[in-house]
Amino acid sequence: MQSYIFTAAKYDFTAYEKRIMYRVVECAQDEIAGLKIKDHMHKIIPVQLGREITLPTSSILRDEKDENYTIAKKAFLSLSKKHIIYEDENYWTATPIITKPKISKKEGTVTFLVFDEIWKCILDFTKGYRKYELITAMRFKSVYSMRFYELMTGQKKPLFVPLEGPEGLRERFGLQGKYGKVNDFRRKVIDVAKAELDESSPFSFVAEELTEGRKIIGWTFYPTFFENREDPALQEQKRMAKVTARLQIDDEVYKYLKYSFGFEADEINRNKKTLIDGQNRIPNFIDFLAGLKGGAREARSEKAYVIGAIKTKLKEV
Repeated sequence: MQSYIFTAAKYDFTAYEKRIMYRVVECAQDEIAGLKIKDHMHKIIPVQLGREITLPTSSILRDEKDENYTIAKKAFLSLSKKHIIYEDENYWTATPIITKPKISKKEGTVTFLVFDEIWKCILDFTKGYRKYELITAMRFKSVYSMRFYELMTGQKKPLFVPLEGPEGLRERFGLQGKYGKVNDFRRKVIDVAKAELDESSPFSFVAEELTEGRKIIGWTFYPTFFENREDPALQEQKRMAKVTARLQIDDEVYKYLKYSFGFEADEINRNKKTLIDGQNRIPNFIDFLAGLKGGAREARSEKAYVIGAIKTKLKEV
């Protein structure tokens, strides 16, 4: 999931800079999900000013070979020179998006710092969010395809975006002074993005010009969805989400929750994901549940205590 702050932000990134940002978003959400990274090439280390991230340099590539880390050096250097700028009536501040990138040629990794302000912004969902498939986003050649993919993923209604102005495509994509003729803008930005999305994305669009007189002032983007291109794992996840917990949770576990802790069917369904993860990932799950009886009796809410204990244990395994 990506904060809508980043989806709608104004910036001009290269495709490689965008892939770095996708990896940073992925790291931030792995951290809050409590996922433990088990290989030495991926690390998230809390430091005084934020997070120190280590990734394989190859993780920002598409299918390319990066001789002498030329692509990686250029991408991390250029992104380290870019800032998130915030200004109100009292303050103006600029924070580097990443800083101090260091490539280990022997290990094939890159380590860099992400400040707390950026980390918090990545995880700020107060303005909404977009849910997208990382594997699809990383595959695009064009940065415009990436940005339109973020905008259109999960979009249900037609979306109007003006060409000019603070919320316009030109400013949002950092293209002031570029593609001055509207036909050039459409051909180089919108048509390029649509062609890539039509080819390989589950989400695309049809663009309809909106005019004032003879002047094109923006486009309405009608979302299109190609179900057969969606990640099979996500398709299965959606299908399973429609199946009741009774059909997904082991009969022994289901009955234990019902008779030992008093769970009703709808309460089990509401906590379906946690309970399924528990039975699949926690060894001897029934024994684990049995060990919760003493603490559950003393808790204000027996059922909340059980679900909370399962979530805590899942972070450890």
